[in-house]
Amino acid sequence: MDAMISKTIKALKENQFEAYYAENSLEALEIVKGLVKEGERVDRGGSLTIEQTGILRYITEGNFGYADPYKESDPVKKAELMQARLSCDTFFCSANAVITDGRLYNEDGACSRVAPLLFGPKQVIVVAGRNKLVNSEAEARKRMMTVAAPLNAKRLKTATPCTEDGVCHNCKHPNRICCSTVITNFNRIKGRIKVIIVNEDLGM
Repeated sequence: MDAMISKTIKALKENQFEAYYAENSLEALEIVKGLVKEGERVDRGGSLTIEQTGILRYITEGNFGYADPYKESDPVKKAELMQARLSCDTFFCSANAVITDGRLYNEDGACSRVAPLLFGPKQVIVVAGRNKLVNSEAEARKRMMTVAAPLNAKRLKTATPCTEDGVCHNCKHPNRICCSTVITNFNRIKGRIKVIIVNEDLGM
């Protein structure tokens, strides 16, 4: 474990998050298997990290109550599924950045990812690769503006200005995906938010 990861995990624990280290995606998946129980109702935010680590496949094929809102074509039913994630047992997501002082940094569009992080599910499991670690809030914001937002916007085909040049324009586009900034400084309900730091580059 390198110094930056070690510092981050120590700080997360001091901020009352449960923090775990995984050398790779396989180890991260094994940690997840020890944190969720069969029969639980689970959900997840849109996240390449959750896909790349095999967690999405695990909850899709396992004995869990899971209905994927991203595969729902009816907008009304999709909205209902996203609202229902607030009452699930376990919610999976990543973070746009994890600050080495033990805080989570996220920006979201419709807030269907950050809302369950803040309130609702009994347990939230945040999985983040080493590439998401930053030393300050300013670095987290810079990472969002020059890496996470442009790449995700391009992946989602939003047609926002950042998809053209890879730089945030603080645009007024109706498809903007960085509408709300949420910094989680401390985990008030002990044991609720768990963070797994993986020693791989994952997500965007």
